Parts: sequence; C-alpha cells; structure tokens
Amino acid sequence: MLFKKIFFIYFLFFSLSVSATKINNIRYITIHGVQNISPDNIIKIFSSNSFNSDKSINISDKIKYLFDTNIFNKISASKFRDTLIILVKEFPFISKISICGNKNISDQYFTALLKKFNLQERKYFNTVNFKNFFYFLRKKYEEKGYFNVRCKVIKIQLPNNKLHLKIVIQEGSVSSVSNIFIEGNNYFSKKSLLKHASTYNDSLLWNFFLYHTYDSFKFKKSLHDLYNFYINNGYYDFRINKIKKYLSKNRKNIYIKINLYEGKQYKIKKIFMNKFSELYNYKKTYKIVHSLLNTYYNKHTVNHIKKKVKDNFLKLGLLNCDVFFHFDIDKKDKRVFLYFLTDFKETYFINKIFYTGNTNIQNNFINSFISKGKDNFFDINVVKNYCGNLFDTGLFHKIKVLVNKQVGSKNLLNIYLFFIENKNTRDVNISTNVEKERGLLLRLLFIEKNLIGTGTELYVKILKNFSDTNINICSIKRLGLLKNFFLKSDAFLNSFKKKYFDSNSHINKIYGFYTSIYTPFIKNKKFSISCGYEKIQVLNNILHVSLLEYLLSLPKDFFLNYKTNNFFINDFFIKYMFDFNNIKEKDFLKMGIHAKFLGKLILPFSNNFYHKIFFSLNQYLPLESVYNIMLHNYIEFGSGFAIGKYIIPFYENYKFYKKKLKSGFNDNSIGPTAIYYKNNIDKHFNDKEKVKSNFFPSTEFIGGDMMLHANTELLFPPFKISKKFLKSFQSGIFIDAVNIWNTKWKNRTFLYSIKNSLKFSDPGQVHLSLGTFFHLDSFFGPITFTFALPLYPYNIYNHCVNRFSVDLK
Repeated sequence: MLFKKIFFIYFLFFSLSVSATKINNIRYITIHGVQNISPDNIIKIFSSNSFNSDKSINISDKIKYLFDTNIFNKISASKFRDTLIILVKEFPFISKISICGNKNISDQYFTALLKKFNLQERKYFNTVNFKNFFYFLRKKYEEKGYFNVRCKVIKIQLPNNKLHLKIVIQEGSVSSVSNIFIEGNNYFSKKSLLKHASTYNDSLLWNFFLYHTYDSFKFKKSLHDLYNFYINNGYYDFRINKIKKYLSKNRKNIYIKINLYEGKQYKIKKIFMNKFSELYNYKKTYKIVHSLLNTYYNKHTVNHIKKKVKDNFLKLGLLNCDVFFHFDIDKKDKRVFLYFLTDFKETYFINKIFYTGNTNIQNNFINSFISKGKDNFFDINVVKNYCGNLFDTGLFHKIKVLVNKQVGSKNLLNIYLFFIENKNTRDVNISTNVEKERGLLLRLLFIEKNLIGTGTELYVKILKNFSDTNINICSIKRLGLLKNFFLKSDAFLNSFKKKYFDSNSHINKIYGFYTSIYTPFIKNKKFSISCGYEKIQVLNNILHVSLLEYLLSLPKDFFLNYKTNNFFINDFFIKYMFDFNNIKEKDFLKMGIHAKFLGKLILPFSNNFYHKIFFSLNQYLPLESVYNIMLHNYIEFGSGFAIGKYIIPFYENYKFYKKKLKSGFNDNSIGPTAIYYKNNIDKHFNDKEKVKSNFFPSTEFIGGDMMLHANTELLFPPFKISKKFLKSFQSGIFIDAVNIWNTKWKNRTFLYSIKNSLKFSDPGQVHLSLGTFFHLDSFFGPITFTFALPLYPYNIYNHCVNRFSVDLK
C-alpha cells in the first residue's frame, strides 16, 4: 500500500505534462478520488475511439460536463504515456437532513426550497447552492416581517465523505412598522390615505405602543388599495415613484418611505346618453345622470347614480333593464367622457299575490304590509321591503318568495309567499328584582305576539311586593289604513297600602290609560302622538312649601270633595314626540346626530292646565386628524309653563339624572329643595292665641320647571390588551354643567326668615364638574371607573357629590 502511494506521487510529479484541453494517443483511463460514485460513469464520459489516433482531442467540454453535474468540487486531468489520469474531489454526500427552529414557515416549504437548490438526501452538498438557498429563505422570512433570522448549518462528518446536514433556524422576533412617511400627497392627508388601506389600524397608540407587524403580502395589498383609491377618485395619472425601507440598528423597527405622484383630478366634461320614451321617465333619468356633468370623477358617486337610475326603472316594472356606464379617458386634456346606455326589456305588472303557510295569522294582518305599488308595477325592492318588515315582526321563521308568469301572458306576474311560522309566539317570565326604595319585588311578564291571529302584540307586566301592586297592560297593532303606522294602547293600575307609604313620595298614580299612533324609523325619522288620562293621588301628610303653593293654585271647590290629607287629580293630556337619528356606528367610531323633541299638554278640562317641552341632542364628531379621538356633545333643555292662574305641579318638575353620562354630582342632587313647615300656637300676654309657622329647609330635591344640562366628552379610542382577562381599555375626559331652577317661585311674606338664604329663581346657579373615566372590558363584564372634581358651587353637601364611582354591569 505504501508503495502504491509513493508511485502515485511520483506519477503526478514526473509524468509528462499534458494540456487540460487537448490530448492524443490514449489507450487507458484511470480514475482517482471517487468515493460515492462509480468510476465507470466517468470512464463512459471520457471513452472515445478518437483517443487512439494521433490527432489531438479537446477534453475541456467533458470536464465542464462533469462540473455541471454538481458532484465534483475539483477535477484535474494528466497524461502518463498512453494513460489518461483523472483526479476528482467529490462534494460531501448528504446522508441525512434535519431542520429545527422553523415556527413560522412550514416543513413543506423548506423541503420544496431545498429541492429547488438540489439540497436533498442522497445528493451532494454544494456550498454555492446552500448560499442561494439561504438567500431565498431570508427573503421569505423578510416577507413575513422577520428581519433578524439566523441560519446555522451543522455538518456532522460521516465515513466515506458523507454528511448529516442539520439546519438550525433562529427566527427572532417579528419586526414592526414604526412609521410610514408619504411624500407628494398634496390633496389627501397621510391619515386619510392610510385609512383606506385594508390593513389600517385606527388605534390612538399606533406609532407609539401598538406597532404594526410587517407583512410583505399585506404591504403590497395596501399599496394596491392606495392605487385604487386615487384611481377611483379620478387621479388617472397617479403613480408610486419609489419605496424605501429603513431598518433600525437592532433590525426590529422598519421605517417605510413612499414617494408618490398624484397628478390632477379628472372631470366629467361630456355625457352621451341615448334618448328613450317618456314612458320610462326619460326627463327624470336625464336629470339624474347629468348631475354628474362638470363634477370630478368619483367611482362611489357614479355607482350611487347608477343604482339610483336602476331603482327608478324598477319602480316602472323594468325588472330586466340593463344600465351601462362607459368611460373614455382623455389624459391630454385631463377629462372624462361618460356614455350612458340602457337596454329596456319587458315591463312587468303584478297580477295577484298568494299566501300560504299562515295558518295562525290572518290575511288582513299580512295585507297591512303588502303594497302593490303605483299602477301595479312589479318592483323587486318593494317585495324585499315588505318581506323584511314581515320577518321583523318575529312571527315568521322563514319567508320564501316565488314569482311566476301568468299563464298566457308575457308581462303579468303572480307572487307566491310561503310562510313558515314561529311556533312559539308566547312567553311567560317570572323573576325577582330589588329596588332601592321599594325593596324586593316579584316580577311577572306575559308576552303574546299574535293575539287571536291578528298580529297584535300584548304585554302584561305585574310587579308585586308587601306594600304595592303595579299592573301594566300594553297592546301594539299595525294600522292597515295608514301604512307604516302603529296603534299602541297602554293602561296601568297601582295599588298601595297606607301603612307602607313612603314619606318622601308625595303622589301616587292610581290608574290611567293612553292611546298613541307612532311610526318606526323611516329615513332616520320617527314620530308619535298620544292622548290619555291619569288619576293621581296627592299626599299631604307632611306639608312643604311647594306642595302648599300647588294646593293654593287649585279652585276652592276642589277641596270640598276630598279629605284634608288626600287629594285626587284628574288629568287629560296629549303627548307628542319627534325623533331624528342619523348616527352611524362602526366599531368605536360614531358619527351623526340624534335629536329628540317631546311635549306634553294638559287639556283645559283637567284639574291642571300646563304645557311641558323637552329637547335633547346627542352629537358624535370624530376628530380623525387627532388619531380618531371622538367628541361627544350632549345637551338637554326642559321647560314648563302654566296657563292662567295654574302652576306646574311639583311632581312634574324636571330633575337631574346622569343617565349614561358622566358627572361629578349624584342623581337628583341639583335644583330647589323642599321647605317643610309646622304651625305652632303661641299665647301672648293677653291670653290670645296666635298661629306661628316654623320653616325647616331640607336636602330633599324636588326639581324645577326649567332645566338646562350640557355635557362634553372627549373619548379616546379603545385598544386591545389581551384576549382572556382584559379585552380592551378605553379612557376619556368630560366636563358637565347643569342648572335646574323654578321660574314661578314667589318669596311670600311668611318666608322672610329663609328667603335670603335660598335662591330658587337664580338661573346662574350652575353646577359645574370636570373628570375622567376608564372603561375596561373584562371577562366578567364591563367596568367603568369615574373620577370627578366638582368645580362649582363650593358650599355643596357631600352627599350630593360623586367624586369616585365604579360601575359594574
């Protein structure tokens, strides 16, 4: 063996030098250095009859062919006499490949990528191929936001030049987009551009705490959304010039810089429209379409006009009418040409409407919802509308609609409505409830949504405890003659035991009833008007000044019918209400106005004669320029005025209640208070008796006939904390101002002792508070912490102040 090695070295150094490209007169070929491939495979490549001739043969192509197999790391050839000696060095042979640490890229992707670069088991390991493999692997990780990925290769050497290849991946943490800089946006702010991206997050703390994790696919989609936004708004010259990404030193934060060119917005300069018959409302359609003339192109506006035209044709029974909008873009003059085309087909009319499946519901009730429309035109939108209204009643589980042509007619349609009724339209609920003033209550609720098959809803509610019984009966019926109108009738009965009277309660509503006609919300508006009667018991067991003032305003013959400690008031009234609500809500953001106007008029043949009005306004205004902070303004105003010698009853006074708002004052802690008095008999020196009244101011708030309340909240967007315990956190600040006063109060002579200390008619006594709140959406319910600071007045009682509160629902 040693002799062979010496001979081989001698052969290398003392053999005749040959060119690696041209050789001749070769009779033998010897292969040295092979370990995992058969030498015969190499000999076959170099075997040729030309080697025996004197003519020189170029073998560079054959050596190049061997290199291209990616098996050999080094190949050299030499000639000794008539023998061609080929010395090769193989790449290591991969016996096994194992991968670990890849959490965000699947093993299947690794296997496919290794195969692409010929890195497989029972293949040869090529360092260049592995570098290319790692380059593409890094790009894949960077697309997912991992810019700190590390790839370590452990080569475990095995006998016969074999390798166990172990690839260890260290992915690191995902990098985040710390900020996005946009240059060239002259017409739209950065905020509005990012908002239209599908991956936009409107959190207040974006760019500070809650970074966006980088994802190449989502980023490209956002760029596509940005492009579509400009094109849909008529900026046809828009382009993105350059995008640069900068990494921080620790490669955890990414800064993206986008340079764009907006160009000019194109205008619709000409509209071409085919003329059609006036039977299809050509003038109206012409007016609708030409409202786009000389306006900047906007895809949303165009689609709205297209739908408006389509709905206009549907009202005429043109079910299959096609409406086309085609645009030509003139980039030279920055203008758009609009072509409006219509394809009218058959006009359809309603022949008959059939019902089936309504075994427990009368046809008259369904007819109150059904509308054939003008001239019996078939309008699919009308059908969808009344089917939706029927389904909203809760009486039907499913409604199917089938439309067929009348036999022998081309344009007459029969509509078949198949109803599947809800089996259970009745509900009985028994529960207990605890109220602060009334204690433990037993509550019985009975609901019937389909009374005697008429679709009339019946509600019966009974509250019972040791001291009183409350019964309320309500029915709601849809009016057939007046579409979209409902008739509501309500009656109540309250029974109290004398020994359980609350000394702070000065009235008891014995019984009453009212009937109202109202509409649901139609185009954001709702209206109702009602009339009714109620009998009220006035308890004067403990007299206070307001009660005395009210009793003195009543006619003298009124007291002849009742005992001195109990009086009964009979009032007939009319109430009216108008409600407007166009608030739109999406996640946290709200925008719009909710205005409500209420009125109550006591009719002149009642024991009272007064008029009350109440107005409230809710406004939500998003401040998108300040990270989507939302401003909530609320104002309510109430006023009451009596007619003639009458005064407003003290039990109809306005009182302060926070409702869902935040305030630094407790409920019913603002406004005039009750002043109690007691008559004492004093004897003078001449033994004559004289009645003396002693007055006792109290902290019992009885309200006033005028109220003004304004509240402003600055609401910060919520952001998520965790999914299990604290889902989200939201905070805000508020300022609240309230004033309640009595405009009809008169300082009589017998009140001289207290008139200087009480201010009942001072509308300047505003109660002002400032505070903040924190709202947590936890796993056991919403929790709200409120911290408030009453600013004015200073000398207010502690029990009226609400400096800290916790609300758990």
